[in-house]
Amino acid sequence: MIQLDKVTKFYGERLILSDVTFKINDGEKLGIVGKNGAGKSTLVKIMIGAETFDAGTIGGLRSEDVGFVEQTPNFFAPTLLDEILSAGEVEEFQARKILFGLGFTDAELKKSPQHFSGGESAKISLAKALVVEPRILILDEPTNHLDIYSIAFLEDFVKNYRGTIIAVTHDRHFLQTCVEKILDIENGRATLYPGNYEKFVQLKQERHAAQLKAYERQQEEIAKLEDFVRRNKVRASTAKRARSRQIALDRMERIEKPPSAETAAIKLHDANESANRVLIVDNVSFKGIIKNFCAEILKGEKVGLIGRNGVGKSTLLKIIVGELKADSGEIKIGNRVKVGYLSQGHEELNENFTPLEELNYEFGLTDERARSELARLNLFAQVVEKPIGDLSGGEKTRVALTKLILTGANFLILDEPTNHLDLPAREAIESALNDFDGTILIVTHDRYLLDKVTTRIIEFAEPVKAVSGQVSVVSKKSSAPKAQPLKAQSSKLKAQSSKLKANTEQALDKIEAQIKMAEMELKMIEHEINSAVEPEKLSELAAAHVEKIAEIDELYTRWEEMQC
Repeated sequence: MIQLDKVTKFYGERLILSDVTFKINDGEKLGIVGKNGAGKSTLVKIMIGAETFDAGTIGGLRSEDVGFVEQTPNFFAPTLLDEILSAGEVEEFQARKILFGLGFTDAELKKSPQHFSGGESAKISLAKALVVEPRILILDEPTNHLDIYSIAFLEDFVKNYRGTIIAVTHDRHFLQTCVEKILDIENGRATLYPGNYEKFVQLKQERHAAQLKAYERQQEEIAKLEDFVRRNKVRASTAKRARSRQIALDRMERIEKPPSAETAAIKLHDANESANRVLIVDNVSFKGIIKNFCAEILKGEKVGLIGRNGVGKSTLLKIIVGELKADSGEIKIGNRVKVGYLSQGHEELNENFTPLEELNYEFGLTDERARSELARLNLFAQVVEKPIGDLSGGEKTRVALTKLILTGANFLILDEPTNHLDLPAREAIESALNDFDGTILIVTHDRYLLDKVTTRIIEFAEPVKAVSGQVSVVSKKSSAPKAQPLKAQSSKLKAQSSKLKANTEQALDKIEAQIKMAEMELKMIEHEINSAVEPEKLSELAAAHVEKIAEIDELYTRWEEMQC
């Protein structure tokens, strides 16, 4: 059991954590949440011994029992596989299983770990922690830098983990499916809630309402006592009772006023009318990354685009908005469609400008109006006067969102809009997108956002064959990595689908049933891979996995050919 009792931390005179008290039983899974800057990472550093604290006690945390995922790790082994094996007494097949699960390829296992990007380095650090399986595993933003498939692997690993897990995260889907308790850090205080994310939201709202009601009642009582003391302390006949009331006031334990729920006030403008066919992507190819991709988005649709990291999702968005030119194919934007684009790297922001200067340059806003617009997304005071290049990732996202709102676009193209944002900001974006009556195309690994906002999902897969074109699979509302195909992918496919004969429809139904069965079999193989312990069995399952993927790819190719 891990026990923290009245842990307090100051940075100089600034109070970061105050009387933090909670306990975690062995084998429990705890999520730690709070706004950016609330002290979550500081608490984790205290727990692993990387930070000192000023008061309180911590029990049940021995350094040899703790595995911690570093966000900026150092590596020394000659290859990625060697780096993972250096973490401890680790079987090679287990190391390979975890690396493959996190999206690394067999070729990458032979690369130097120092030659990977920052995001990939974070994945390597995660793999080193997972492969050791310590008694206590502490994860700091574990789903950052992971694609939707690697996140699914991590969640499955966490659910089946026999030790204790403590995860600092803003990933609501992870909090919903992987934790049993949530520790909420707010204004330096920590409150422990039982249950997953949605239970936490419910209990926090109920607690806030009850605390506010108790506070208001006490304030009424205090006002009455103070009024009695003020009116009666100078009268001889009532002075004794006035002193008694004053003693009661002095001894009263004051209820703290609960903090107001600070949420970003994101309100998108009503969308102007546009053509029914908002976007047509017709056989677009680009530098071998994208091959013969086709898709169509209609007015009012909210479409999620998912796929592995590096498959070309952001590249496709840049082609759509004109930042890149396709090698072949055509992009058609419908009449009266006004595009608003939020890039993942915020290239649309001038890093030498302050947020105030950015809004003045783009929209001609006065400082007063610009401050008001930025304040809607909780950007205040000195932040709006700093160069954008000096802002945090979350602050840059808020500036970019402010610009997006001001464009008045009726077709929003969003690339990872919730990156670096805390829970209140993510909830505000979700609410704004749900209320928006225009059209949306969104690339995100935030599965909670996908499930709540999108009306359909396109899975953007790697090209299977040079002649077959890029696989684009559309599903009903779901953020599952694989999805059943539906009819009508592009304008050409939609036009032809209405003319299919009865026998063609039956053949399509048969192939779709075969796809569904094959994907179920693939899921069973993947489940067996996750639980396999024998190297020979793992090799056998890996071969079966490759064969099953090839079978599914062939079925999808046949399905697409029948649509034409």
